[in-house]
Amino acid sequence: MPRLKHLAVAMTLTLLIAVSAHAQEPKPPVPAQYAATAFAQSGAAAGKSFGLTIYVDALTSNGERDELLGILKQKGQSGLVDKFADMKDVGRVAPIGGVGTGMRFARMFPNKNGGTRIIMATDRPISFPELYQGTRSRDYPIGIIVLDVDKDGKGTGNFAPLCKVKFNKKGELEIENYGQKPFRLANVYREK
Repeated sequence: MPRLKHLAVAMTLTLLIAVSAHAQEPKPPVPAQYAATAFAQSGAAAGKSFGLTIYVDALTSNGERDELLGILKQKGQSGLVDKFADMKDVGRVAPIGGVGTGMRFARMFPNKNGGTRIIMATDRPISFPELYQGTRSRDYPIGIIVLDVDKDGKGTGNFAPLCKVKFNKKGELEIENYGQKPFRLANVYREK
């Protein structure tokens, strides 16, 4: 009987330690909403700005991330775009007053400032004039946004609305922007 009592106490302590350790794990701050000011860095729009809202509703799992990377390696960018088209939105990026574009991929990582790096990507909508005129921009079907925020949700970022992604011969992921630098995101702050 004393042996069962010690076993019960040990099991209870183990359970309490496991529950408290699980409770102390940081949970990603999702859902979240960020506001930013986007500045064009090159081209005809250089120096112009507009407001942008970034919604993060859910995060992409490790399994989904691995599946997407596998598709990109095996089938290339067109396979990735096809897969994105079948996925549900996990967030949205919208200019102030606009509907915006749903994001299919969202991940959060600790950054060097003790805050969070947020990476989001999607298959961007291709406009009718792009399709009709057969412009080169059709080869850049991915949109990417990166935010680096501190523990208070304030920071900076980049928004690249037209990208081409691939793995190079060394197995490294390459991202090519269409004709200009990404938009610089300033005054980023968490609204909700």
